[in-house]
Amino acid sequence: MKSFNLICIWLFGSLTNLIANEVREWESSDGKILKAEFISANERVVTIRRSTDGRRFTIPLDRISDKDRDWVKEKLEEIKGPGKKEPSGIFKDRLNDEWEKMEFGSLKFRFWGGDKLRPTKRYPFVVFLHGRGSGGSDNEKQLFSVPRKFTSKNFYKDNPSFLIAPQCPDDNRGWRGNYIDDVIKIVKEAIEHLPVDKNRIYITGVSMGGFGTWEALSLAPELFAAAVPICGGANPSIAKKIKDIPIWTHHGEADEVVKVEWTRGIVDALERAKGNIKYTEYPKESGIKHDAWKPCYNNAEVFDWMFSQTRKKG
Repeated sequence: MKSFNLICIWLFGSLTNLIANEVREWESSDGKILKAEFISANERVVTIRRSTDGRRFTIPLDRISDKDRDWVKEKLEEIKGPGKKEPSGIFKDRLNDEWEKMEFGSLKFRFWGGDKLRPTKRYPFVVFLHGRGSGGSDNEKQLFSVPRKFTSKNFYKDNPSFLIAPQCPDDNRGWRGNYIDDVIKIVKEAIEHLPVDKNRIYITGVSMGGFGTWEALSLAPELFAAAVPICGGANPSIAKKIKDIPIWTHHGEADEVVKVEWTRGIVDALERAKGNIKYTEYPKESGIKHDAWKPCYNNAEVFDWMFSQTRKKG
């Protein structure tokens, strides 16, 4: 019993050391400033030691400023959270608030990681697959329009995450074979080397990238928490394999490039399989043709839905 108590004391001390001995300025809710060392906290109070005389104070969190309450909350997350995980491997030194140019296997791709993302938290990971016309080897065209929305200031503040936008080397082949295999491998690299929430991995794509989204789901259904394929399609035979993944797909009824039947077919199959499927079809009178991504990506409800999905463990 004595040994057990000693172990408990050692563990408690180790946890405390993760956050103690940090001296900073604290502000009370009425604006008074105190320079003090952080000692400990819970969901109700914080204990600090005044620098001038070593006197301890235990203060209710509602008596300190909003900024200090947020700071305490972050510190508590460091203790209770999943642990510290610094970027490593191919992602080391890549969290720069910029679309980093990278390569992996057969692909060139762009990667975004905000420089304020913390290694003590876990963040969603988003994959965007472009459509025909943005392929090649310049590692530029796939960023046109859509991916930059994900990193716009207000959007990213509400939805902090890691993002990749790979470029398909050959639009004639599309997102198949080793190209889509390497997309999946990049996601797995990210899970290993970044503070990624492996239960919140999302994929979306347009046109050729819509087909690629369905393909990725069929190849790695255990990987994704949600998907938003737009004006693409898939063989209905994959429905049973992917039925447990939350999917919200979009297509224009008047689409003359990729016929709407491509999406209707897989949606019907998923509904028969009792799949987790949402479908938005834009009628002819809406004027939407092969540009269903415009109303889709401008609909805040779509992203609220996507980022709220969590992969079922099991």
